[in-house]
Amino acid sequence: MKNVEDYMQYLIARKKKQKYIDERIGFISSYYDELNNELPTAKSIDAFIRNRWSGYVSRDKNKFAMLNEYAVASEQFDPAFANAYHEYIQDTFEGEARKIMRAYKTGMVFIPDDTIINPVHLGNLSNDEFVSAFKALQEFLYAVYDEIERGLPFDWGFPTWNDLTWLGLVQNRVVILFNALVACGHEKNGVLYVDKQCFIDHSKQRIDEQLLCHPIEKTSLLINKLNDMGMQVEGYNEPGIPVFNISFADIPHAITVLCEYFKDKNPKNAYHVRYFSYRFVQYPATQSHETFFLAKTDGEPPHLREIYYWLYDEAVKCGFAPTGEDKLYCYLYKKGSKEWLLVGKGSSYHEEEFLHSTPYDLSIKVAFPKVYASHPEQFEWLKTRFPESFTTRWGGCYRCKEKKGTLDTCNNRVRLDPDGRFWCIKGAFFFHNPTFEDVKKLVALYKLEHKIKEPL
Repeated sequence: MKNVEDYMQYLIARKKKQKYIDERIGFISSYYDELNNELPTAKSIDAFIRNRWSGYVSRDKNKFAMLNEYAVASEQFDPAFANAYHEYIQDTFEGEARKIMRAYKTGMVFIPDDTIINPVHLGNLSNDEFVSAFKALQEFLYAVYDEIERGLPFDWGFPTWNDLTWLGLVQNRVVILFNALVACGHEKNGVLYVDKQCFIDHSKQRIDEQLLCHPIEKTSLLINKLNDMGMQVEGYNEPGIPVFNISFADIPHAITVLCEYFKDKNPKNAYHVRYFSYRFVQYPATQSHETFFLAKTDGEPPHLREIYYWLYDEAVKCGFAPTGEDKLYCYLYKKGSKEWLLVGKGSSYHEEEFLHSTPYDLSIKVAFPKVYASHPEQFEWLKTRFPESFTTRWGGCYRCKEKKGTLDTCNNRVRLDPDGRFWCIKGAFFFHNPTFEDVKKLVALYKLEHKIKEPL
């Protein structure tokens, strides 16, 4: 690292302790060691950080913090790194935001005109008025997602590295904002009056363990952009005014519908804050499956929806009940405390997905320790069909290790290949992009693992 003395003096001038300095110097030096005397680029920084991605938010944010600190310091003595770093941050985080916006657009299913709304949500509206307003709000959201995707997500308040959570960036920030506005406001004559201090406080806290509001300064960016898109905002930017108001002049009954959609304050039932699906206000008696399952799968392509519906029926046939919840973004079925295998687009922070925005159409998370012991030939099929599942660096012992233990001391470790690495056989494997036939085979193995017999 050519600029080690300059960086050290920068840190000393800021009265950093020696342990802090050594950590920073060591981390940045390791980046330059991998460069082999080439100039810093966004691509090389991306490769460097991905190879060190741990999946633990605090650790990974610290890595970004170290890169960011050096980028600030190096503006004077290493501008090539500073420029490459800023390009990397923008490409990575705005790129992830655009991917998410595309997914929300692709997955949006507009409310059918003949939808029957649950009467508890209608109030003084007719069914047709509610459906019309809901569809218009969906169209507004679609236009917003499209504008963010085609524009600059940072200008909309979308997060960079210091806003990372254990969910990565997979959060529907626009719908979360609507929920926060309703939670802190009351409707009168088609206008939502929002308590400003309540809203500021709400923006600093968690809604529940899966849904987070924005930092207030980024919320302001989003609100101002939505105002430009046609959501009328009055009083928000005016100091000393305790209440601001929201309205949609071009969408009759919009505020009434928003208030009804978000009126369930139970955090355990807050999945409607992740989506904006008509399923959550549809009359349940007209629904073929559990509400959240329908909302979650409606926007999937037909071949994936076929798999999800088959899994639903198969789980129920084996005595597992749909819970109306998800885990790692996979729909969850349970029989007592036992969980059905996880299938979906979910990822784990002990997996390879960067920032948890999974590149896979479908993944299965499951463990087969008993099958490995009793039917080892099945693992030969799995290794042939899903070789990448056995080469990932995430093969450690997470479920059965002793305190401060590692895979080296795990009693359940096995070597799946003669020259390969050890794995904890009790740990989960991830099988990515399985076909329908693969899913059926993996479900059969799951039944074998847990001795599940189908009813006669």
